[in-house]
Amino acid sequence: MLPSGGLAPVRRARPALTLVGLADAAANGTYALAVGMGPVTVAASLAALDPVVTAVAARGVLRERLRAVQAAGAALALAGTLLLASG
Repeated sequence: MLPSGGLAPVRRARPALTLVGLADAAANGTYALAVGMGPVTVAASLAALDPVVTAVAARGVLRERLRAVQAAGAALALAGTLLLASG
């Protein structure tokens, strides 16, 4: 279903959507490489940080505010990943 404005909004969004698609493909490719080259536990832990990356990107790009509990969750997720990766 097209937006009410016709095809113009879709055409304007095409470069951003292309960038998102390429970034997603790159993420999947690097995950596959990481699983093949190192411990799966480290690769899976880093891949599990996807929601944290999304929240930080929304903060940086869209200027969205993170609630204190969200910021604390992101910090704990990063700390946990560092602990797992260190050994």
